[in-house]
Amino acid sequence: MVVMMKLKHVDELSGGRKRFRRRYPKPIAAVLGESVFQVPMKAREGAGLVSEWEALCKEYDRTIAKAERQAGVSTAGQLSPLEQWREALSDAAGMLAAIKGEMSEDERREVLGDDLERRGADPVLYKAVVMPQAEEPKVTMLDAKNMYLQERMEGGTGRNQQNRLDRVCARVEVTLGPLGKLALVDLNRDHARKLRDAMLSTRKADGSLLAPASVRRELDMIKAMVTLGLTEFGLLREVVNPFIKLSLPDRGQAPHVDSDKRDPLPPEVLLAMRKRMKTNVRGPALGLIWRLLEGTGCRGAEVIGLRREDVVLDGLYPHINVAWHEDRRVKTKASIRSVPLVGDALVAAREAVKLSEGEAMLFPAYAHAAGPDAASAAMMKHLRTVTKDKRHVVYSLRHNMKDLLVLAGTSERIENRIMGHTVGGVGDRVYGGNDAKLKVAYEAMERAVALAP
Repeated sequence: MVVMMKLKHVDELSGGRKRFRRRYPKPIAAVLGESVFQVPMKAREGAGLVSEWEALCKEYDRTIAKAERQAGVSTAGQLSPLEQWREALSDAAGMLAAIKGEMSEDERREVLGDDLERRGADPVLYKAVVMPQAEEPKVTMLDAKNMYLQERMEGGTGRNQQNRLDRVCARVEVTLGPLGKLALVDLNRDHARKLRDAMLSTRKADGSLLAPASVRRELDMIKAMVTLGLTEFGLLREVVNPFIKLSLPDRGQAPHVDSDKRDPLPPEVLLAMRKRMKTNVRGPALGLIWRLLEGTGCRGAEVIGLRREDVVLDGLYPHINVAWHEDRRVKTKASIRSVPLVGDALVAAREAVKLSEGEAMLFPAYAHAAGPDAASAAMMKHLRTVTKDKRHVVYSLRHNMKDLLVLAGTSERIENRIMGHTVGGVGDRVYGGNDAKLKVAYEAMERAVALAP
């Protein structure tokens, strides 16, 4: 009995010849400059045809993956020239190993190279086959960016930081050229000063200049990215990071402090938002998040990333545990803490636990990478209906809690523990039992919340 098998993406040419033909997705076709992956097949039937078909399916998948990275649409980031070369060497090794027959290494490379040239395959892959000992491309800023993504942002810094990295790197490209062409060994102080001056002259959407503090933060990210690249690729002895000790010129501007950016929400705004977040939201989760933010002074991601197990409602001192876990990263070591639940925050926590029954996360609808951004954007839309002041934002709730703790006479040490700020000395950080710390924090929070409007 003969078993007939129809191979997908294989069509018949004249004379019984076969061809592998498969269309690229439209975004990939735009990157590659061609719409179809097609290769005349050598085998016509039997196991040889199936083996060749499997190899071409894998080559198609590799082409898609590579194009996604070249376009920067892959979560792994855009491929640098060095990464393309190393990936091509790996692909070439796999393709050479698949060639059957009694041939030497050089003969295999010649046969494969001729086939790739005939098909108009990737030039980098062709070079990896016929010139495997060629000098590697230089390490570039794109390598440094990809290494930074892998080592510093892998697994949970959220979209804000990754978007910030993309934004910063976009500024580099506008001023200094494509990251993939900026070799780390060629960077110098002129590059650093040119980028700094360009950033200081950059205007935001509202027409105002980028604040010096923002420029400093972005330059610090670039400095860290370059340092990591030089370290991981073994270039520290060859290059001095030109962004180290790069000063910002004093242009007669007033000193900038973070508190200039945000104000605590005034009583009338707080009262209006409390009413709105209980009656004008589509689902209860967003309102509960707002109430917990107001009642604890936590950062948005700290509340949105809570698991049900992080909410402790029993005992003398109900609280939430802001902890590091796979679905949420915290900002600093000091951010890992227990925050008392008092007043409406305790009521909101009970409602959230009941609402999320059967789930691992307290707010499952927002338990994804973009969750904190989505929740913040939704709350900002509600906030803008009751105040147009740009200094009034969701983060203002932390300023409100800070003010209440100060007015309640809370010591700086306890205040920092509640807010998740760095605690001073080693004794403050290391010594003392958790129960005692929670008791003192709970009593301080009770006094503070009693002063709220």
